[in-house]
Amino acid sequence: MKDEIKRRPGMKIGAFCAMALILTGCMGQDPVDSLHHSLEKAAESEKPFQEEQNTLKELEAKENQLYDSVMKLNMDDYKKIVALSDKALENVSKREEHLMKKSETEFEEAKTSAEHIKEKDIKEKADAAANLMEKRYTSYGTMYKEYKKALELNKKLYMQLKDKDLTRDDLDQQIDKVNASYEKILKYSGEFNEQTEKYNKAREDLYDAAGYRVKKS
Repeated sequence: MKDEIKRRPGMKIGAFCAMALILTGCMGQDPVDSLHHSLEKAAESEKPFQEEQNTLKELEAKENQLYDSVMKLNMDDYKKIVALSDKALENVSKREEHLMKKSETEFEEAKTSAEHIKEKDIKEKADAAANLMEKRYTSYGTMYKEYKKALELNKKLYMQLKDKDLTRDDLDQQIDKVNASYEKILKYSGEFNEQTEKYNKAREDLYDAAGYRVKKS
């Protein structure tokens, strides 16, 4: 293996984990207040993902080191290949544990609050913020699914590496699949970050119009 190492793009998905969208709201009050409450709870609920982001980054870095170590070996070092592959599989399992899925329980409540706002100027800004929030939410979901897929492809890769009968062609095909998945994650991450920037700007515009202060994290 060592003469033909295939490199992989790094897993740059920290922002995705840190910015995962969780919404909680409260109804039975002024729709502007209700929407404001939902958006503030969303921002508060995302804070735990920052810790998960750091953990995932560390695990990703370790997995890349294990991958490089395995690919520098040949079948004469079969026992080392198996040991490193087992460590990599354990790493993948840990990443699955720290990959947190957003909750959409209160998402519709935030949209409903925006729909019930009467003041024209505030309603326009509220609708814009709600629409961007939905796009951001959808973008997150796409990225989450692809990351889960990448983890499964990684599992298969390390299981293959423990197979003494593995051919170079089969290994290269699996590495190509992993690379393709990682590249999609990078693409979806960029899209998510773009939607996040637009959403944050729309939220600020809404708060300005409604007379709320934007809390800086």
